[in-house]
Amino acid sequence: MATPMHSTQALIEKIQSLPTDRIAEVEDFVDFLKQRARQRKTATSKQSLDFPVMSVATWPNDLGLSREDMYGDDGR
Repeated sequence: MATPMHSTQALIEKIQSLPTDRIAEVEDFVDFLKQRARQRKTATSKQSLDFPVMSVATWPNDLGLSREDMYGDDGR
């Protein structure tokens, strides 16, 4: 994301007007933002939905999955 030069310069001037201890806080916050961006980038690139596959057997050819086939009709 590109920042216009006048906005960058205005931000620099604001930071320079702060007391020294506040400048250190701003620096820490910037480091935190950079670290969080790196973590999000690696988290999304490594995120995988590869579930283990377990094969138990093949489906029988005569398998019926209708309610009647599974539970019986019982006259309903």
